[in-house]
Amino acid sequence: MMTEVGLHEATFRALGSHCRIVADIEGPVHAAVHRLEDLEARWSRFIPTSEISSCNRRAGEWTEVSEVTHLLIRRANEARLRTNGVMNPLLLNELIACGYDRSHEGLVPAVDAMCPSQPEASAAPHLELGNITLESGRVRIPTGAAFDPGGVGKGLATDLVMDDLLTAGATWAMVSLGGDLRFGGATLAVDGCETHIENPHDRGTVWATMRIHGGAVATSSTLSRRWAHDGRVQHHLLDSTSGRPVDGPRVAATVHADEGWWADVVAKTLVLNPAIGREHLTAWGARAVIFDEHGAIDLGLLT
Repeated sequence: MMTEVGLHEATFRALGSHCRIVADIEGPVHAAVHRLEDLEARWSRFIPTSEISSCNRRAGEWTEVSEVTHLLIRRANEARLRTNGVMNPLLLNELIACGYDRSHEGLVPAVDAMCPSQPEASAAPHLELGNITLESGRVRIPTGAAFDPGGVGKGLATDLVMDDLLTAGATWAMVSLGGDLRFGGATLAVDGCETHIENPHDRGTVWATMRIHGGAVATSSTLSRRWAHDGRVQHHLLDSTSGRPVDGPRVAATVHADEGWWADVVAKTLVLNPAIGREHLTAWGARAVIFDEHGAIDLGLLT
C-alpha cells in the first residue's frame, strides 16, 4: 500500500538547467533554491567571479577554493581516474572551440540538414597534459588546460541538495536538475517514485517507465544538447583523445547508481566508449539502458 504523503515543490532555473525539488517538508525545499544559487555562483564557468573561473585563469598556479568546490574537483578527478581518462574534466578549451562559449540557451540551434561534426586531431590532447593537483583548501589546474564542471557538477549538486533535505528530516524527497534525478528518504524507499526514460530518437515520448526507490538516475545523449558552429552540428560529449564531439554508435544512456555525480559520469562514459559493457557496470555499481542508432540495449536497469 502506498503511503499518503503531503508534498511541497519548487521549480526554477539553476546551473543552466530546469530544476524541480519535491519533498515532504516545506522549509528545506525553499532553502534548496538558495543552495543551488550558491553552487552556481561558485561553479559556473560563465560567471567570471566564480571559483572555477578563477582556477582556470590561474592554470598552473595554486588557487584557494571553498570546501564544496574542492569536493567538486575531487569528484571530477576521481571520474577521470575511474574511467581511465574517458571522462576528462580538462576539455573546456576544446568545448569552447566547438562553439560552446556561452550558456546553451544562447547557442545557435542545430539544423537537421547540417553536416555532423567530424573528429579532428586535437592540438594538445589533454590526456598528456598532466593531472589536477589537490591539497587541503587549494587546487592547481595543469598549465594550458581548463576545468569544466560539466555533468559532474550537476550530479553532485543533486547529491548535496538531497543531503540537505534528509538532514532536515525529509522522508520523501526528489531533486531533478536537467537530466539528473536524485531520490531519497525512508518513505520513498518503501513506496518508490515513478520516473520515465525518454526515447532519444523521438524526444518528448516515453520509452519506458520504472519505479525508483532511492539513489540517482542520470541520462546523457548526443542528440539533446546540440548547436550549430562553423556550419556543423556540435554536441557536448567530447572524445578525450581528439577533443572533438564523439561520433560513435551510441547516442544515449540512462543510468541508475547510488549517487548523482557517479550516475552522470557513467552515463556519459557509456556513450563515449562503446567498449564499456555489463562487466564495467557491475564493477561500478550501476545499471543502464543504452541507445544506439537501432534502439535500446538493457544492461540491467529494467530487469
